[in-house]
Amino acid sequence: MFDKMTTNKNTNKKKTNTIWWGALLSTALMTGAAWFGLTQWQDAHQTAAAVTQPVPPQNKLGPAGDLRPDMAGLPDDASTRQHNVDVRAAQERHDAYLKSLSTAPGTPIGTFSTSLAGHNASGRVHNIMLACQKFNGKVLLPGEELSFNQTTGDSNRPEDGWQLATVIVGKQFEQGYGGGICQVSSTMYNAVLRGGLTVTERYTHSLPVGYVEPGHDATVSYPELDFKFVNSMQTPVRLQTVVQGENVTATILALPPETL
Repeated sequence: MFDKMTTNKNTNKKKTNTIWWGALLSTALMTGAAWFGLTQWQDAHQTAAAVTQPVPPQNKLGPAGDLRPDMAGLPDDASTRQHNVDVRAAQERHDAYLKSLSTAPGTPIGTFSTSLAGHNASGRVHNIMLACQKFNGKVLLPGEELSFNQTTGDSNRPEDGWQLATVIVGKQFEQGYGGGICQVSSTMYNAVLRGGLTVTERYTHSLPVGYVEPGHDATVSYPELDFKFVNSMQTPVRLQTVVQGENVTATILALPPETL
């Protein structure tokens, strides 16, 4: 009897324990499910909020330590305006410098004269003076090349003011438009040599000429034969080509450099 009662008590106790642990497990599962669902809802809500909310602009330190929006490396409006002002001012100073070169005082670095005595036919003197006018005051910047033919243009055209005078064709003296301008190119050639500039193209006459020593001439014939030289100095130069009395004179003037 005692054993049976004891057994029944033990059995009832086991049932009670089973029911209690089952209820506890069920409560734990329900709590976990509720927490998991809440976590998922919060994650989804935060993701949606991140999508719908605009991202605030990130600031970077500028060159002066000031905070400014990141504009993909572009300067702010004030810096851009100042830069444009500086560039414009520099360009205006450069333009003013170039303009001043036509009248700026220069230092003669090479000069040479030839005589018109015996070569003073009216048409010839007219052509020489016309050619001198085309070169007088011409400015060459460092590294710039001058072409005699390009400067005078086609000297075979009477409509451009060229007159008939004696020219050398092969081994003969003939009449041709622009005759006499070789005295200008030869005079200029010798001034260029004395000025230390670089001659890039030059030809001699097929016959001796009376205004320079043999081998010291520079003949031209548009468009085949040209006389060219380069300003090989570090500063600009200006040409002076004039007829004074019975002399043709060419002078190379070195001009002041540009100051920044």
